[in-house]
Amino acid sequence: MIERIAPIFLERGFTQYNMDSLSKELGCSKATLYKHFESHKEIVSILLSEKIMNLQLFQQILEDDFVSFEDRYKQAVTYVSTELADVSNVFLSQLKTVYPDIWSLVDQFKKMALEVLKAFYSRGIDAKVFHPLNPEMMVLSDELFFDVLTDAQFLQSKGMTLKGAFDDYFEMRFHGILLG
Repeated sequence: MIERIAPIFLERGFTQYNMDSLSKELGCSKATLYKHFESHKEIVSILLSEKIMNLQLFQQILEDDFVSFEDRYKQAVTYVSTELADVSNVFLSQLKTVYPDIWSLVDQFKKMALEVLKAFYSRGIDAKVFHPLNPEMMVLSDELFFDVLTDAQFLQSKGMTLKGAFDDYFEMRFHGILLG
């Protein structure tokens, strides 16, 4: 059921849907929705939890020592970009304002992602694949960007989507850290 709801909420947001209107949108009864979910908030929580669980797979890509640093970085960025493609600015904005307790999952993911990136940058520097920059500064740059990335109003004011901003930043980042 969450697979049917996800595209609706991620693209259009969720505040305009209550259980009645959502059941009509899905072509099912309200009782069917309540069979699967206790509340509207639970739907949003499950949806975000699944999205974050999928996003966390970028860590496995970055830690695959059988693949070059350059290819791992490209694969991880491509993977995350693909996962973010269906997340609209509307969904982000509504999530942050309506369910700040659920939004904390985004903050936890950002913190974990930054730790993974710092370790990856450090290993790349040690392997002399990345420029010998300060990994703390590299991660600080990512952190500041992630804060902007999750600010839906800022993205909208710049005419950017989450995926577009992510792609542009990491394209710039990628070409700025690799030697050669």
